[in-house]
Amino acid sequence: MLDVRKLIMLRAVAAEGSIAAAGRALQYTRSAVSQQLTALEAEAGAALVDRAGNRVTLTPKGRALVEHAERILVEMRAAEAILAGADAEVAGLLRVGIPFREGPQLMSRALTEVRRRFPAIEVRLASTTDETAPDAVRRDQLDLAILSRYGNTHGPTAPGLREWVLGHDPLRLCVPEGHPLANRPSCEMDQLRDESWVMCPGTPLGRLVASMCALAGFQPRVAATVDDVGTALGLVGMAWGVTVAPELTPALRDERVARLPIAGVDTVRHNMLVVRDGDHLSPRVAAVIAAVRAVAAELPGGEATGGRQSA
Repeated sequence: MLDVRKLIMLRAVAAEGSIAAAGRALQYTRSAVSQQLTALEAEAGAALVDRAGNRVTLTPKGRALVEHAERILVEMRAAEAILAGADAEVAGLLRVGIPFREGPQLMSRALTEVRRRFPAIEVRLASTTDETAPDAVRRDQLDLAILSRYGNTHGPTAPGLREWVLGHDPLRLCVPEGHPLANRPSCEMDQLRDESWVMCPGTPLGRLVASMCALAGFQPRVAATVDDVGTALGLVGMAWGVTVAPELTPALRDERVARLPIAGVDTVRHNMLVVRDGDHLSPRVAAVIAAVRAVAAELPGGEATGGRQSA
């Protein structure tokens, strides 16, 4: 019978692309991972990896085994959660990833509610991005994460994860107080071609805004580039320029910033909660999911739907 621990190592090698990186992710030495892979190949009776210098790729049989390993590990986590028991105390460490500067407004309220309702839970926050959060959850570096996706659909669920849609957050043009557009009911992108812009070029939102400008027939005149929308809104408040941000961004409470709808732009930010498939059955994780979804449902654009499993 195949050893589950060796399957975990094979999966890590597939994800990391090298034995050394897999060892770092699992906190094993390179030689220990290599020995376990060799033993797994002996158990399987087939070559599972191709070693080429420092890089490792999976053979067709190796890829097939990793796909089965994902399903096995999901079932094991589900079994462990069931054994923990629905009547068990909701306690222990909960590692939560959130985008601190761009996170939706619900997070401060939701996590405060979690700490109030479940004082035996120790919440540990980690700063993540929409790009890094799914991998961190999948690799068991986090128990759950909040992330955002932009578009008219919220996209497929990543393998090995389960997700919930917490709400939909419309995009708004953000201008300094006293700007000629500040008191308008809405604006059009074409009206913004002569504006100075504060942009976040390395983010999904920044790429989306650049695309919106291109579709309107102009390239934004960039006054400042920053890493996150919170910083961008701070500069808007100091009259550096205009930007686009989701309605529920915490920094939009800044009285120096006016926000207004953009006519013809129906793109929204989808706020998502992501956990590893199987972990959602744990009393500790399930209780937190319920609390976060309850708070989300009370906010504008909030909903309590989802639980989508990866294919």
